[in-house]
Amino acid sequence: MIPRRLVSSLFVVLFVCLALVHAQGVSKTGKKDGRAFYKAAKNLSKGNYRFQAHGKNQYLTFLSEDNIVELQSSGQDTWQVKQHKKSKYFTVRGDNDAKLEKCISTRWEPYGKGGGFPDAAVLWQCEVDTDTKNYGGYEPIFPPKQMWLAVPDKYTKGYYKIVSASHLYDMIPRCIAHNKIKGGTKLVECKVNTRNESLLWKLTKA
Repeated sequence: MIPRRLVSSLFVVLFVCLALVHAQGVSKTGKKDGRAFYKAAKNLSKGNYRFQAHGKNQYLTFLSEDNIVELQSSGQDTWQVKQHKKSKYFTVRGDNDAKLEKCISTRWEPYGKGGGFPDAAVLWQCEVDTDTKNYGGYEPIFPPKQMWLAVPDKYTKGYYKIVSASHLYDMIPRCIAHNKIKGGTKLVECKVNTRNESLLWKLTKA
């Protein structure tokens, strides 16, 4: 027979674990939303692309001086897209002025509401689909943070949502928005049927 104190302790531990899971923003519809995005996503052929914001003469641009990606009307706006093997995911990469390759990556904001969330598209060294194994003393990057999906918008022909693979199946998915945020470009909660022109991008071969 299990002692009462032990049973009580186990309930407390279980309650705390459930609270922590909730605090990390786990979504009840996460798996469904993630599957819907993946099913709707299109494979992109390997090559150089420009990402133009809907309704603007502005593009996702690599600001080399600070290694930042944000919306600009001029500058280094051509990116190399590399399809991740045996999947619909892809990486988006470019070189800074020092010829160091950087990939558009998902940043985690640990101090936000609910214990943390993916808040921005930023530039980090490429560690997915690359031979580079020098982590510079840092922990390796979680691969989904450097992988993305291109999902055709249901309402605006020729435009895509760019969806982060990070926490795609356990949180509300995040899409790259047009808005700037400190250190990069804002990620916004989104679903396949979200109608929001500030999440739309026209992808053209450069």
